Amino acid sequence: MNGVGRTGDEHVKDWAALHLTEPPAGLVGGWLRAAAAVARPLAKAGISPNAVTVAALLTALAAFPAAALLEGWPGPALACLAVTVSGLLDALDGAVAVQAGRTTRVGFLLDSTLDRIADAAFPATLAAVAGPPATRTTVTLAVAATAACWYLEYVRARASLAAGASEAHGHQVITPGERPTRIILTAVGCGLPFLATAALWAHVVVVGVSAAYLLVSSIRRLNRLDRDGPGSTAST
Repeated sequence: MNGVGRTGDEHVKDWAALHLTEPPAGLVGGWLRAAAAVARPLAKAGISPNAVTVAALLTALAAFPAAALLEGWPGPALACLAVTVSGLLDALDGAVAVQAGRTTRVGFLLDSTLDRIADAAFPATLAAVAGPPATRTTVTLAVAATAACWYLEYVRARASLAAGASEAHGHQVITPGERPTRIILTAVGCGLPFLATAALWAHVVVVGVSAAYLLVSSIRRLNRLDRDGPGSTAST
């Protein structure tokens, strides 16, 4: 069925089904509803969701050289702009796919894998904004922030695989450390350079705690499934 013209609430439900999560509320839900409104005309125009995904990554990668190579305020300002545009595009690729009824397995894989590269580019950009030359503290924080982001997404992917993709068993919680939060933290840290180190700390704490919460939540959910019956997924 063609999904062009779906309402914000319908879009959030479709997004949740696609990502095997509960429909998000709060900041993440609002972000998705706004993306749906922008995506409708793009979907009607026939814009490819995969093209939007690639554009989001290229824009995210452009933030780091802008912050690292340009002196004075233009570097952080351009980095902030690049991160903001990348975040908007990142929200739009899935929104365009849902609105146009063009969700595909290839698109899902492309979006997930390219997002992990952007997840590394954002902390690196904050480290560059925090002060050239980067200090040992900011580099360590950038590595820790990247690791926390990757671990959060790894736990989600493995838990979904272990539970199975059925609607009854595949849904997971939405945490405070999702990509909209990470993008907003990065944009604020670039736009207000004196907050760049604080934004890195926020990445580490918020995303790290979210990953731990998701892990505990997933273990409880999988334990319930194990009690209901033997699992069909072998451990590796």
